[in-house]
Amino acid sequence: MRRLLFIIFISPAIGLSQDLDNLVGDLIYLTGKYVEPAAQATIYQSSSGWFKTAKAQELWDLDISFQANALFLPKNKRNISVSESELVNLGIQGDQTTANIPTALGGESDVVFEGFIEEDALEFDAPEGLNQSVFNYFQLQASLGLWKGTSLITRYSPKVKINKTHFQIFGVGLQHNISQWIPNADATKFNLAALVSYSNYKVSDEFSPANLVLGTINAIDVKGESYLFTILGSKSVNKFDFTAAIGVTSSTFSYTIGGDGELLLLVLNTALTTLEDNETNLKGDLGVNYNFSKFSINSNITFGRFTNVVLGFNYTI
Repeated sequence: MRRLLFIIFISPAIGLSQDLDNLVGDLIYLTGKYVEPAAQATIYQSSSGWFKTAKAQELWDLDISFQANALFLPKNKRNISVSESELVNLGIQGDQTTANIPTALGGESDVVFEGFIEEDALEFDAPEGLNQSVFNYFQLQASLGLWKGTSLITRYSPKVKINKTHFQIFGVGLQHNISQWIPNADATKFNLAALVSYSNYKVSDEFSPANLVLGTINAIDVKGESYLFTILGSKSVNKFDFTAAIGVTSSTFSYTIGGDGELLLLVLNTALTTLEDNETNLKGDLGVNYNFSKFSINSNITFGRFTNVVLGFNYTI
């Protein structure tokens, strides 16, 4: 990633200087550091709150949920350390050779990077982040009971904006009750289920424009897809359902930088494909659901690299 080979090949064709080659390498390196924690956070946002119990849903019952969420952003995901020894063209303005700068989940910064393209000097502020310790958002979810203890689940989160960051998600999943296939299992006391889901999400972050001589960059979009595979169990006690689950997520991301300057954006966004990768995460869930009449209230906590708490208000039609 530090020496983007494709740039070396296309540089003669489009007239890029070695300085720009080095600058692009530095920018891609910093971009990866900046957006990685936000990409990881969306995995836990998209994989939380899919269930309230492992019980089989009645055929054609429609369960509608409004879910309030709180994603906790740990301090070690809000800042990164950058050293000039990791950069080729860019340096840190002033006497320091290392600096702590925010990630997309971090706060404010007074760090300035400086560099050059041939005889043109450039400088820009390190981008600032969300500046929150907790990211609050809500989503709507519906679950429809199908045949053989299977439920179809859909969810949607309207675009949420905090400061200059936007988040939006759509997902669909299937949950199947396994207890019905286990001989002598008493479904009135304990249930076991499997769940698989797909989520599609987008995080958009705007920051102060950085003038790079050939153009300006001022935003980055992260688009992701995640598949979740979960085994969950629940135990019923009076009107309560206590639930525990373990799951695995497999996620892919793509990145796009926004701004002005057709050539600069073409090179940067082509280079960003080197950051695209598949990421696998293990997570756990604990939850409790309280039933009364056709209503229920459930709470769920998802934990792993991030912690996400869900409070859901549900109505069954």
